[in-house]
Amino acid sequence: MTYRHMSVAQLGGADVLRWREAALRAPGPGEAQVRVEACGVSYGDVLLRAGVIPGGPKRPFTPGYDLVGEVASVGPGVTSVRVGQRVTALVRSGGYAEYANVAEERLVPLPEGVDSVSAAAAVLNYFIAYQMLHRVARVGRGGTILVHGASGGVGTAFLELAGVAGVTCYGTCSAKRFEQVRELGGHPIDRDAEDFTEVVRRLPQGQVDAVFDPVGGGHFRRSYRTIGKGGALVAYGQNAALRGDRADRLVGARGFLGGIVLPKLVPDGRRTVFYNAWSLEKEQPAAYRQDMEAVLDLLGRDRIHPRVGRTTPLSEAAEAQRAMERAEVGGKIVLVTGSRA
Repeated sequence: MTYRHMSVAQLGGADVLRWREAALRAPGPGEAQVRVEACGVSYGDVLLRAGVIPGGPKRPFTPGYDLVGEVASVGPGVTSVRVGQRVTALVRSGGYAEYANVAEERLVPLPEGVDSVSAAAAVLNYFIAYQMLHRVARVGRGGTILVHGASGGVGTAFLELAGVAGVTCYGTCSAKRFEQVRELGGHPIDRDAEDFTEVVRRLPQGQVDAVFDPVGGGHFRRSYRTIGKGGALVAYGQNAALRGDRADRLVGARGFLGGIVLPKLVPDGRRTVFYNAWSLEKEQPAAYRQDMEAVLDLLGRDRIHPRVGRTTPLSEAAEAQRAMERAEVGGKIVLVTGSRA
């Protein structure tokens, strides 16, 4: 039996994505084979394809950090999932495929009634936002946060999760996305016409408890100025290091060293963290399942409402990534397979 998947054999623009057919391997011990129904497109996929994120999978690789589907078969020793069960998982790669063999411990059952597209829109974005808000920054009810890119996939996840947690959220975005941010309970800041550091300085408290920054470069240092004592700058990307289809490693290095490392050398009561889900999981092994189940519970109880901007056939993943780079879609782009396309 064969299956189809998207493959990246070399770094570069979206054109390096290729639609491939390969033999389908049976699941090994401790693995389940998932018939993928939907997977999300993330900006991390774009950065990985361009070589901005260090330590990526060996090429050729199949991109995609998340997948949602149905268990088609199980390997020896698998007991926690069964054939026909609908599941989701975060993976290091492999989501852009019709089938994927996934380690049993990474598979988390979907709540009854949750559809695949909504789950794919929530799994990665809401999971990492949940971890950054609750495990990394540890902001509780009554706190105040600043989110950059508040109208994007992770940004809207922050807005909704902040609302559930009783946290006030300010967010930078373009002026045309103001209403979207307001609808989700956020306070928009015009990223093009306003200096967010000045906006925060004019707040009654003059600071925020945490800022979440995927921009990188010199932006990290500016974000750091907005947090008060006991607060945290949580970086989770280096979007500024992507210039066209190429990685600008100098911008990336300056952002990491100047914005994350340097403040640690002169302690002042504020923290800087570069969030990585895999590193956090290594330090706290139980966090993955606990936090994924928490997000899926919120989704199943209709407490969060992931915004789906577009569904696209898996075979058109390259164009989906181009649309993400052009920021032409408001909401999550979800790739769908088979009859769902």
